[in-house]
Amino acid sequence: MFELNHLRSFLAVAEELNFRRAAQRLNISQPPLSRHIAQLEHEIGARLFDRTNRSVRLTAAGKRLLVDATDILSRAESAALHARQAERGEVGSVVLGFVPSAAIHLVPQIAAHVRDHHPGIKLSLREMMTYEQIEALLAGTLEIGLFRMPNRIPSLPLTKVWSETFVLAVPRDHPLATAEHVTVEDLHDQPFIGFSSERGGFLTGVTSGFLSARGIVPRINYAVSQSHTIMPLVDAGFGLALVPASTRRICLPGTVIRDIDLPPDVQSAVYMGLGPRDPDPIVAEVAAAVEAACAAMPPDADPTVAT
Repeated sequence: MFELNHLRSFLAVAEELNFRRAAQRLNISQPPLSRHIAQLEHEIGARLFDRTNRSVRLTAAGKRLLVDATDILSRAESAALHARQAERGEVGSVVLGFVPSAAIHLVPQIAAHVRDHHPGIKLSLREMMTYEQIEALLAGTLEIGLFRMPNRIPSLPLTKVWSETFVLAVPRDHPLATAEHVTVEDLHDQPFIGFSSERGGFLTGVTSGFLSARGIVPRINYAVSQSHTIMPLVDAGFGLALVPASTRRICLPGTVIRDIDLPPDVQSAVYMGLGPRDPDPIVAEVAAAVEAACAAMPPDADPTVAT
């Protein structure tokens, strides 16, 4: 198969229709240029130029090759450029897994940051539970994950990228909806909707564990795994719920969100996990973008608030 250098030589002669000028353009002497053309004609099995002492003209085969050679060389240059960009982490695709609760606030900001700052990177979003992400990261089928910390800490590179307080979701007709001040003690023996402990249970450990340590025992009516499931139950009047502050953004009309006094260490954290191997440049670039996007968000997770 012919070489790219032979095609470049052919293209120069085809455009200049003069071997001397083509050689000058390529910064080579005429003998190697003539050899390139002869080798190319031999490999193709057809004459590409009609040459006389006075003129050089393309043959029918040469005219056809000119179209294809231009396209081949353009594609080759693009391929080389894309390879260099991929090595620098500028182009490519990355699969980002995330827990559903992160879709409320973090994922839109991360996707926008990658779009604005890394236009050559395609971000594929995959909604997954924490345990599914950890399994996929270990198996190498997921490159970056965003999840709450499970009860068993995985042997993966982890970075805390976001932390927020908890707020109290209250049915609008509940007395605490209009109380002047809400304390943890007010939750004792109240109807409650908690987080399920299956498949990790990070939020269960934070909320229920904290309440139990203070002797607060609410009446758990339901236990579910996601904030977006809790909120309709609160709205329907089934009980109160401690939820991450970003859940304000999916508050329903029959629900009131109240601030509640909690120790500063009672936080809902989101971690970024990577696979066990050293990340490719593009994965490292997106991981840095995740950290930057999260760091730029205001504490209350409301992107309309200026940073």
